[in-house]
Amino acid sequence: MEIKNIDELVNKLKNKGSNISKELSDAINDIAFRLLEQVRLGNKDNVFYMLLRCFHANEKKFPDELIEAFKQENEKYFKTLIFSFLAPILGKEKTKGGEA
Repeated sequence: MEIKNIDELVNKLKNKGSNISKELSDAINDIAFRLLEQVRLGNKDNVFYMLLRCFHANEKKFPDELIEAFKQENEKYFKTLIFSFLAPILGKEKTKGGEA
């Protein structure tokens, strides 16, 4: 995949991460530290399984853009793409009693 397509995919993944449901965001945040460690180590299979489990548990379709990220041969591109998806999700505070 050429650089222009990587840039486009980064933007699409950021957008997907920004627009996921609160329930899915909470599920991903619950496993955030393990997920980030697996991405850092380049363990694609574990990252794929963890994310797929979150999507499936929340009855959401696994995004095509994420599937493209997992097809990357270049480990740096893979990490960049997954972090692009996770960045808008991780660290969001869960709302309790209507407060942010």
